Amino acid sequence: MISRSVSVVLLAILVAPQIGHSDEQLPLNKLSTYQVVKTWHEQFMQGQPTKAQRLEAMREIVRTSGFGDRGLKSIYKNFEGNYALDPTIPGVEKSTLLTRSASASQAKGYRRELLYAVSLHNDPQYSVVEMNRPQKRAWGNTDFDIVFRHHSSNQYGRVEVKDYSPDSQNTNLNKLKIQIEKMAREGRYSGQQQVWINARPVVQNLRSYAESRGVLVLENVKTGTTTSKVPGAISADAALGQVDQLFKRAVYTRTMIAAGQLGFGASMLLGSAPMALESAYALLNEENSGEVVTRGLRFGEYASYAMAGTGMVLSSGMSLASRYTSEANQVRLFSTGRYVGQLAWVGLVAAEGFQIARYNKGDVSDREFWTNQWVLGSMATGSYLGSLIGGALAGFVFKAPPTIVAGSVTGSAGGAWLGESLARSTANAWYEHKFAGVDERFGKRVYARYGLQ
Repeated sequence: MISRSVSVVLLAILVAPQIGHSDEQLPLNKLSTYQVVKTWHEQFMQGQPTKAQRLEAMREIVRTSGFGDRGLKSIYKNFEGNYALDPTIPGVEKSTLLTRSASASQAKGYRRELLYAVSLHNDPQYSVVEMNRPQKRAWGNTDFDIVFRHHSSNQYGRVEVKDYSPDSQNTNLNKLKIQIEKMAREGRYSGQQQVWINARPVVQNLRSYAESRGVLVLENVKTGTTTSKVPGAISADAALGQVDQLFKRAVYTRTMIAAGQLGFGASMLLGSAPMALESAYALLNEENSGEVVTRGLRFGEYASYAMAGTGMVLSSGMSLASRYTSEANQVRLFSTGRYVGQLAWVGLVAAEGFQIARYNKGDVSDREFWTNQWVLGSMATGSYLGSLIGGALAGFVFKAPPTIVAGSVTGSAGGAWLGESLARSTANAWYEHKFAGVDERFGKRVYARYGLQ
């Protein structure tokens, strides 16, 4: 006969799973707190639901909120049609859960984020990559409200969603400027476009501050269908049109600059590398110790020009290639290329310093020194003008982004070569004219001195 204690244990074992199952199935309601809803969703996810089931769970979270089924259909259109949203996008379900926050302002903010994500997700020009991404940087930790991809450029961007009244903006101006500055630093580091969207008008002080740092500010953006009733308001779709123009301008500018830098750097490298090798050989093998300083300066100049050219080629190459890779690799290539580009300009400044030192020692003639300055300036101008012309022609004829890049690079190389050729020919013509005048004046003085005819 089974003892009473054993019977109790067996009963507990049989009933416990049923209790757990019953807890998982407890229906949500308008009184369910955020923590209850979150726990319910965590248990739901343990069952490895399908995409359709996860979408239905999102609907249930909204349906059992204070907005009810009517709110689900009027605000989110049941997440169907043009209001569809993929629940498997990282952060989407978390944002949906946070619409049940006990903080009314926080819940409202997440509802607005979801609606912006809906607009991005259903616009063929964009796709949502992640919502509420935690990001750690040297200048501070933060969350990116929405990370998205612009399809035609394959560039990534970040949207910060706000709802500050003008009075609140003035009160919190310093705090908001700090956030804008962090966004600007993120943009310079990662190359990703930064967008700050506010549901109400933005004060001029804050707008000017943001735009001076490359952060796009969009104001009075409404997610509903009543924009015509609010003076100066624009729809989320209209705001995304402005974002599209931002990306197109940014990628065009970046392509032209990178292509111009590539042509200039390649020309500089090809011209200086052989001279750097020759001067290095002379520095190591010449026996006359009295020429060591002169030969050292000569090697320093050409080696620095070669370093500058190499840096420009690598930096611009990384910038151009980053467009055709993943988000993580884009950030790596862009940030690395930026630092390499800075080293390239250090090399250019060092080369100029070495040449000035040679000029002061008499190792470089006045004509050679100023001709070199004229050639460098003309090469830089030619490479960037060639980049613009080549890119514009390729875009006009082919219209495809890869051909625009190819046209820009080809135009840049041709412009650098043409700039150098014209600079050398005009410099030679100038000095020949100048010396011809000197010879003529000298001859006249000699003839006058000795009374010759």
